[in-house]
Amino acid sequence: MVERVGEGAGASMRTPRARLAILLALVALSVGLQLVNAWLVKLAAATPPPPPLLGAGLLLIVLALGFARFFIWSGIYKRYPISLAYPLSAIFFPAVVLLAWTMGEAIGAMQVAGATVVMAGVVLMVTARPHPADAPDPPIID
Repeated sequence: MVERVGEGAGASMRTPRARLAILLALVALSVGLQLVNAWLVKLAAATPPPPPLLGAGLLLIVLALGFARFFIWSGIYKRYPISLAYPLSAIFFPAVVLLAWTMGEAIGAMQVAGATVVMAGVVLMVTARPHPADAPDPPIID
């Protein structure tokens, strides 16, 4: 199935696979920006207090990256179902484990196992088909 995206003569045709690839790229960009934020904050915390101007510059960079992520996610939520897009944000957690390892932190087998479980859950959430519209909703268990 091919979906028409946009309007007018410049509208493009995108397959579901292409739309998923675009979604994954946008999420990867957002996660990358979040990792840069984490790295900058970790770096700032590990050094002596910087001069006020440098500290203000670092704060502005972190805020600008957060602002960019806000717009990326706004665009994602406008174009994709939240049940598909939001679970992809969980790829941040395995990425943080990898970032910590590259920064010289000790990573244990349980952390690697947890990151693997998170990624398996993301794959299950993204590849799951929604249940039919006429199927009853699952009961809420107290």
